[in-house]
Amino acid sequence: MPTNAAQKDLWLYELRLHGFVILPGFLPIDLIDAMHEQFEPIYRGELARLQAGDMSSLRGRNRVSFDIQLYIEKLRGPLDDDRFRRNPVIEELVDAVLGKWRYGVTKAECPFQDADTMAWHPDVPNDRPGDPLDPVRPMRVTFNVPLVDVTDSNGPMEIIPGSHRMHHYGIQDFIYRLPRVHSVKVLMNRGDAMLRDGNALHRGTPNLTDRPRILLDQTYRALDD
Repeated sequence: MPTNAAQKDLWLYELRLHGFVILPGFLPIDLIDAMHEQFEPIYRGELARLQAGDMSSLRGRNRVSFDIQLYIEKLRGPLDDDRFRRNPVIEELVDAVLGKWRYGVTKAECPFQDADTMAWHPDVPNDRPGDPLDPVRPMRVTFNVPLVDVTDSNGPMEIIPGSHRMHHYGIQDFIYRLPRVHSVKVLMNRGDAMLRDGNALHRGTPNLTDRPRILLDQTYRALDD
């Protein structure tokens, strides 16, 4: 993986410009395949819990999001590989964005067939009003790794570039009144990865296929000085 200063600066510039950066071919396919193989029974177990009436992981119709850290701690193996959980290149970028930080949650987000469209939201709290002129400090960064190719039809994440620079209190009062939101769908191949600012507005889109779209999250949270 390239780690030279010019590449790092380019990635950081794109992250600060758009609120996310795609890292093509960042992880080897054999690692992704091994992670997918280990994840498959975990997903089936979570789906069985849902079908048995446990709605705790439901994030909308036919869409589950659940913490996999306990599974990883018990099973180890490919999902605990340092290239995902403690990637030195990613953490160098996180250092530059957050300063002091701690590890956050490790999750999987999986829309399956006929999943609906989520509401626009950031991944950081937006329930308190603040001065809209105050600068927005990055508080959370997420390293996303897809275990399948993410296409236009299997529920890609949709994100609004540049929205990470805004405060989002009262978003629902405004965003759905706009005549058009200039968003992009994040399409990725196996082996690609994404690093994104948790304050960027995003949402899940419908999965029109009969297979789950599996996206792993390794999050990092800023520490107060």
